[in-house]
Amino acid sequence: MVRFVLRRLLSCIALLVAISILTFLIFVAMPNSNPALRLAGRTATQVQINAVEREWGFNKPIYVQYYKTMEKIFSGNVISYTQQLNVESQIVQDLPPTLSLAIGAGIIWFFFGVVFGVLAAVRAGRWLDRALTVLSLVGVSTPVFFLGAMLSFYLGFKAGIFPNGDYVNITTNPIQWLYHMILPWCALSAVFIGIYSRVLRSTILDMVNDDFVRTAR
Repeated sequence: MVRFVLRRLLSCIALLVAISILTFLIFVAMPNSNPALRLAGRTATQVQINAVEREWGFNKPIYVQYYKTMEKIFSGNVISYTQQLNVESQIVQDLPPTLSLAIGAGIIWFFFGVVFGVLAAVRAGRWLDRALTVLSLVGVSTPVFFLGAMLSFYLGFKAGIFPNGDYVNITTNPIQWLYHMILPWCALSAVFIGIYSRVLRSTILDMVNDDFVRTAR
């Protein structure tokens, strides 16, 4: 058991290292592009670009560049040169809205995906199944950014039912937090509700004719 856990752990570490190396190589090896210039920004002077090259080791061999980049990432010293802000502090600052969006949308698409999938399987071939199939196809086919823009424009800007943007922390005002998150949750969960409901419908219909179900009947 211990060996299995160690092997899995080493495999995960090796995979993470491989992904980090591949990402770094793609970042550095982009054609006709200077990594120091991308970090410093388009308005940076040559002096600033040279300073970034020395700090990140872009004027040294590729393995030194990789080492310095990983060192800055894991030490939390990565700074956005265009805004002069610490990247780690920005991630911590934006983590609550991100978790609120992901967890809330996940609960919504799980609940409605199960409900719609079961209803479609129970009413297979009937009008309810056809209606849910059409809704699922619409949800899957509609891009999230387009659906979010339409919901924000018509329900937020035009009708004024929901707030048009902004974010309220859950610890500050839970009611306003929920009120501001409804539209983003709906926009993000629509595509996954369509996917999961169709997968669940197909799975249920396949299992209905299995041997253990016929035996139970």
